[in-house]
Formats: sequence, C-alpha cells, structure tokens
Amino acid sequence: MRIQRSLVLFVALFGWMLTAGVVAQNTPAPQDNSNMPANGQTSMPNNGQSNMDNNGPPQELVDPGVIYNDKNPGSWVGKSVTLKNVMVQDTNKGGNFWIGSDSHHRILVVKPQDNANARALQVHKGDIVTISGTVQPASKYAATETGARKGSMHDAEDSSGVFLQASDLSIASSTQH
Repeated sequence: MRIQRSLVLFVALFGWMLTAGVVAQNTPAPQDNSNMPANGQTSMPNNGQSNMDNNGPPQELVDPGVIYNDKNPGSWVGKSVTLKNVMVQDTNKGGNFWIGSDSHHRILVVKPQDNANARALQVHKGDIVTISGTVQPASKYAATETGARKGSMHDAEDSSGVFLQASDLSIASSTQH
C-alpha cells in the first residue's frame, strides 16, 4: 500500500513537472515595459528608428523626411506607414506622385494597381494627402511590377532609394477647384 501511494505521488509530481515545463516553453518571455508611457499606449515616436515591425498597425507620420532623411532609408523597407496630411511635391503623367521638400529630398508614391478608386484620384502638386502603404526598395524591377514609370523609379533610386507602395489614398485638400 505504501509503495502504491508513493507511485501515485511520483506520477502526480512528474505530471505536474511535465505540464509546468510545457507551459514555461509556450509562455512568451516577459517584456520590459519600463519605457512604456503611463497611459499604456504603445505608439512609437516619429524618430525613424528601424525597430518597428510590420505586424501591427501602420506607423503614423506627418513628415516623410523621417524616412528619406534616415541615415539608412532601406531600414524602412517592408514597414507599413501612414503619412497624414502631407503635401504633394510633384506628379507624373502616370498618376503617381512625390512627397517631400524638393527633388533631392522626397519619396515616390505609387498608387495601387488593384484599387480603381485610388488610381482614379487626380493628385496635383500642392494637394494635401493622406497615404497608407508599405515602403519598398526602388528598382527597375519594381517599376515593371508596380506600373510606375521607369524614369520616376530611377529618380526614386537616386533620391532615397525607396518608394511607398500605396494601399490607400485620400485627398484632404486640393489645389484644383
């Protein structure tokens, strides 16, 4: 009888240890929240650091310079961003456009090929727009895949090296009446 109780106790203890080990393996490591704001929000500052991931909502920016002035704009590739109320710096005949301060400090925005409403929007120089999309590396290949003009994509390669593949676009204020 004493051996039977010991065996039951051993099996119970072994089962508990096994379960605790599985739970410990499947439990994510605790996060260091010492830098989290007191209100619990996890929004990130617009400082251009590349520690963002593409699994959450897009990072909201009001200055595209955060991307094109980054020491390594390529670190933004694959990141989802929303540029809110930014001014169109220039446009091209293909319907795509540039946002930024001048021809050397800007990002090409390529309208989505699969969104007829966004493609139909006529964007003009000086318009204020909000764009959501993913930062992509500028290349000749990207020009053929996105429908962007090769000259525009070449300019994107020479300026910031990246472009914004838009998924959503809206005009907040237009220069055309």
